Amino acid sequence: IWDLADPEGKGYLDKQGFFVALRLVAGAQSGQDVSLSSLGLTAPPPKFKDTGSPSLPASAEPLWAVRPEEKNKFDGIFESLSPVGGLLSGDKVKPVLINSKLPLDVLGKVWDLSDIDKDGHLDKDEFAVAMHLVYRALEKEPVPALLPAPLVPLDSLRSTPSHGSMNSLNSAGSLSPKHPLKSSQPSLSWAVPLADRGRYDDIFLKTDSDLDGFVSGQEVKEIFMHSGLSQNVLAHIWALADTRQMGKLTREQFSLAMHLIQQKVLKGVAPGQAVSGDMVTGTERGEPVKVGGEG
Repeated sequence: IWDLADPEGKGYLDKQGFFVALRLVAGAQSGQDVSLSSLGLTAPPPKFKDTGSPSLPASAEPLWAVRPEEKNKFDGIFESLSPVGGLLSGDKVKPVLINSKLPLDVLGKVWDLSDIDKDGHLDKDEFAVAMHLVYRALEKEPVPALLPAPLVPLDSLRSTPSHGSMNSLNSAGSLSPKHPLKSSQPSLSWAVPLADRGRYDDIFLKTDSDLDGFVSGQEVKEIFMHSGLSQNVLAHIWALADTRQMGKLTREQFSLAMHLIQQKVLKGVAPGQAVSGDMVTGTERGEPVKVGGEG
C-alpha cells in the first residue's frame, strides 16, 4: 500500500498519496486486491482500531500518547514532589519509580527513555512519559527499546541538554549497579553516547537469537519499525551502520543504528549520506569504510 501511495519513494505522503493509501486500505479490508486498479471500486470507509499507531492518529484522539486525563494526574504527582525550576532530580523521582514494585532493570529503561534530553532531570512532560511507561509496564506491556514517536512530547524535539546539571539517576543512588546512565558525556572515540550503549548492548544480546555475534535484518526489523520511521529512512540507517556491507550488524554497528534512529525520532536529525569518522568504532578504524559501494 505504501509503495503504491508513494510511487516516487519520497518517504512521505502528500494529500493525494494519503488519499490513495486510505482508499487501498479500505479496499483491502473489503477483500479487494491491493492494486491501482482497485481505486475505482466501491468500498466502505477504512477502519482503524489501533488509534495509538504512530502512522494512524485518529482525529478524535490526542496526538500525544499520554492522554489528557493521564497528564492531569501525572502533573499532580510532579508538583507534589517539589520540582526546582520546573525539574525533578533523580533522587526525587526514584522513590516514585521504586514504589511501582517493577524490576530495577525495567525502571532503568523507563528512566533512560523518559530523560529525553539526557540531563539527569525530568521536566513535567518527561515525567509524564516516565509514569505512562510505568503504568503500561504494570499492565504487562513490555518497555519499548526506543521511545515511540507518539510518546515524544509534542513540544519536545529536544536538541541539546539545557538544564545545567548532568546528575543522573545513578548519582541519586543507583537503581541498579548495571544501570547504563553512569555518564551523560558522549564517548571521546565514538558518536554513540556511553549513556545509551549499555541499553543497546542489552537489546543486541536479546536480539542475537543464534548467538553468532551478529544481528540480521530479519532479527531487528520489528525493533526498527517500532520507531515509526519510514522504511526508506530505516533502510538508509541500516546501510550506514553496515559499514562492512556484510548484510548483518555487529554489536557496535547495531548501537550505531539505534543511535541514528533515536537522533531522528527525538531530535529530527536526519542521518547523513556517509559515515563520519566519529561514527566508526576503534575496532573498525583501520579498515576502509564503505557506504553505497564507495571506499
